[in-house]
Amino acid sequence: MELPNQPEPQEITYGSATILYSLSFRDRKTITISVKPTGDVVVVAPALATLSQIAERVRRRAAWIIRQRERFRQIGQHEIPVRQFISGETHYYLGRQYRLKVTNGEKERVSFQSGRLSITVLPDSTRDHIAALLTDWYRSRAERLIFPLFKKCLDKLPITNAIRKETITCRLTRMSRRWGSCSPSGIVRLHPDLIKAPKGCIEYIIWHELAHLIEPNHAKSFYALQERLMPDWRIWEERLRQFKPE
Repeated sequence: MELPNQPEPQEITYGSATILYSLSFRDRKTITISVKPTGDVVVVAPALATLSQIAERVRRRAAWIIRQRERFRQIGQHEIPVRQFISGETHYYLGRQYRLKVTNGEKERVSFQSGRLSITVLPDSTRDHIAALLTDWYRSRAERLIFPLFKKCLDKLPITNAIRKETITCRLTRMSRRWGSCSPSGIVRLHPDLIKAPKGCIEYIIWHELAHLIEPNHAKSFYALQERLMPDWRIWEERLRQFKPE
């Protein structure tokens, strides 16, 4: 089926506020809502979603939308500083900021000790090369923490006969606009940059994607299941929405 891809203007009311948003449809499972630095609200919905379902989803996210607009209004159009990957710069790991120390040496290595990220590089190493070393370190840390946490959650998942646990796998995949995804065949993909977020946020994304194996759509039954799997998921969802690792 060919999907309409020209955004359509829509609006909802939230208290005394009116929220305008552009709506487009895609071949996807979930409704996504984003707020641009300009304050524009963009909604992308599954092909079969109704306007009332979409409007209700936007209404539930209205408070967050208003906060995001206010945040962008306060920071204006200032550009996010470009990472320099030099000593003194701060980088996130498991939700906390740590100062970076870059030194020259005969052997390249990245270490984390005494509350500091240390990178030893060869003389004349470029900023891009230092960034690549740090990215590799983050990925190795993600593998060491996220995979065991995923298995721990999977073991507790009340799976049905439709899919066997031994067929469910986890992969670290860089995605442009999502922290995680789940395929009907049981492949859960998680963004390796989740390692920068608090551990509770990582667990929330894992539970969210695993829940989709039982409840594919964001229906009431999905949120009821998510509530059973992680009763405080709303707290971690909001923290992740506010988390800006860069």
